[in-house]
Amino acid sequence: MEYRNKKTGCKFDSNFKISGGDWELVTDQKEQTQQDTTPVVPVQNISEPVTEPEPTVASEPEPNEPTGNADIDSLSKKDIIQELEAMGIDHNPRDKKQVLYDLMMGK
Repeated sequence: MEYRNKKTGCKFDSNFKISGGDWELVTDQKEQTQQDTTPVVPVQNISEPVTEPEPTVASEPEPNEPTGNADIDSLSKKDIIQELEAMGIDHNPRDKKQVLYDLMMGK
């Protein structure tokens, strides 16, 4: 059985009897053609604005935190970065001091 919503014009088939609301049974082809000429009111889709989640910022280690290596601890992270730039070595300034030191030393 085919049913049609009187307000929206939406149609669907169901083996079960539908009652209530604005649903009506579509009985024959003639009635169906008359109903097809009924203007359909477009449904407006209102949604909430999409919000981007705020990026999480990982806590960065202290620039000169002790590493346990006397050679590394004697230099500041800033000094290591300056040396890498002078040598023309690409690096990420957000890397840990140990990683930057290893880059500087060619490891």
